Amino acid sequence: MTSRFNTVLSAVLVIGCSGTSPETEGATDDTLPANAAGVVFGQAPAAVGGIPSVIMLSPAPGEDNSAPVFEPNPVIDQFGLVFSPSILLIGMGQSVTFTNSESLAHNVNLRQIETDAMVLNVDTDPTESAQYTFDESGGYDVRCDVHPGMTAFVFASPTPYTVFADLDGNFALSDVPPGSYTLTVWSTDEALNSERTVEVGEGRTEFDAGPVS
Repeated sequence: MTSRFNTVLSAVLVIGCSGTSPETEGATDDTLPANAAGVVFGQAPAAVGGIPSVIMLSPAPGEDNSAPVFEPNPVIDQFGLVFSPSILLIGMGQSVTFTNSESLAHNVNLRQIETDAMVLNVDTDPTESAQYTFDESGGYDVRCDVHPGMTAFVFASPTPYTVFADLDGNFALSDVPPGSYTLTVWSTDEALNSERTVEVGEGRTEFDAGPVS
């Protein structure tokens, strides 16, 4: 991956569940409200090539699973020679519609980052659209073969308790019920990926989500 996302990550538009936070810069113990209930925050690996780390909390069996759901019917539009939004968080199993709202012909080339497998390659002429269902979790690279400068990133999560970190790795996730969770960190650099069991308490819970030594 390159640094092509560096210029757009600061203006992230996330379509996710109400429990996720699209912007977490400055999410430190000093800036979070003192009486915040169910706020998980901390430090994860910094973005790699402009693509942020993803922090996921999966409830242990028998724990409270009354999580908010992801926003329905996510769309990525092609307009002005950009994908908008350029970074998108969805739930595994959701479908994303790729639209073309301008007079130029475009293309949607979708690849799964972990395997580099192409899962969609379709032309999108003006006013046309294409749809893909993300049945497998993980990160996906979106490109337009006609205009190589057009790129985007989609992450499909198996749990709605998911958030993108900011470029420096700061993250905050609100409305998380107390209990046992598996905390998973995903990065385009596999060496930075990690998984551990954590306990989330009432109020604020801070985690170091760096690589497990």
